[in-house]
Amino acid sequence: MTTTPVTILNHQFELHPLRALWWPKHAILICADVHIGKGAHFRQAGIPIPPQVNASNLWNLVIVLQHFNPKQVIFLGDLFHSRSNSEWEELTDCLAQFPGIAVTLIKGNHEIESPELYRRMGFAVHTSLSIEGIRFLHEPDTDKTDEYTICGHLHPAIRLNGAAQQRLRLPCFWFRSEYGVLPAFGEFTGMHTIQPKQGDLVFAIADNSVVPIH
Repeated sequence: MTTTPVTILNHQFELHPLRALWWPKHAILICADVHIGKGAHFRQAGIPIPPQVNASNLWNLVIVLQHFNPKQVIFLGDLFHSRSNSEWEELTDCLAQFPGIAVTLIKGNHEIESPELYRRMGFAVHTSLSIEGIRFLHEPDTDKTDEYTICGHLHPAIRLNGAAQQRLRLPCFWFRSEYGVLPAFGEFTGMHTIQPKQGDLVFAIADNSVVPIH
């Protein structure tokens, strides 16, 4: 899989087709909305979600970790879904295979356990984190600051219309003047169709490629 470059505040980033953002200068990998444990949470409620959903998310995480070999991974919230369950242990086992990588969790609205629990799992926990004018949050923040926000939460998707009235909805990266939104890394998350405005940059993900379309 090849990456697609994007420039934010004169910083060079790369967009990966598995819905991750790479910051080469700092060797930081950024992912949003993985929702580990969502399948097990639904199964506990009697909804038959196959366990392969979590396995697929973890496998995709391994792929990008091996591809970039980052020094740090920043998860932009909703890494976990609801309460602790067996799928959390699978994530812990997965990350244990990469002991040299620092893992940072920006708390999202689905991180409802005590921060101490996440710290015991090896995560540095923050509500926000700023590096060289780039601020990492879970949700978009339109407050005027000198920093540019990179976040998740919205699970953005773009709708494309073909000449023969075909319609297609694809996950996307969405960069506005004040903030950028990453697509949900997790596969069992749903999507929210965005309405980009003039000046926005939108990169759709299709056929293992990241394609600029707006």
